[in-house]
Amino acid sequence: MQSLPDVPTQGIHHIAFGTKCTRATYEFYHHKLGMPLIHVENHRLKKGYFRHFFFDMGGGQALGFFEINNVGENPDYRTDPSTGLGMPLWVNHVSFRMNDRASWEAFRDRLKAQGVMMVGETDHDFCHSLYVIDPNMLMIEFTFDTDEEKFGMSHDDAYKALFETPEAQIPEDAYKGARNPKVKLYI
Repeated sequence: MQSLPDVPTQGIHHIAFGTKCTRATYEFYHHKLGMPLIHVENHRLKKGYFRHFFFDMGGGQALGFFEINNVGENPDYRTDPSTGLGMPLWVNHVSFRMNDRASWEAFRDRLKAQGVMMVGETDHDFCHSLYVIDPNMLMIEFTFDTDEEKFGMSHDDAYKALFETPEAQIPEDAYKGARNPKVKLYI
């Protein structure tokens, strides 16, 4: 197998999405999730303007949003990155790592008390996840690791699973929907 060079990246600087409602996005990420607003840029472009604003995700990483106004967007543009493209809601999402089960449960309880739209929880065998929806219809996942060894695969095993597993060989117990006892849906 060919040796690959070291990965030159150091994680994520920021991820950015569009929003149609800056106020609702701010309220959700800052007040409900507790992420500090750390940077805002206001720019003119063409005959309009845009705002690019960022929340601290922790670990030196940021989550950004664009509010766009008359800069070339379609009048009926959508900000829902999965359903707007005809995919299930859960396909495009951002997952945040939590320290442990206790901090995850406390955070989940806080979000419930604040009325955050929760989709459900899933035990993935290597981690446990909570899924919520932001005001832009972006799925947000909060995860704590339960068995890191189950997540790691050799490159060869991962390649085989990705490219050499026909649908007929995917076991029924790999089902991730509501009939799986490891999945708890709220909606």
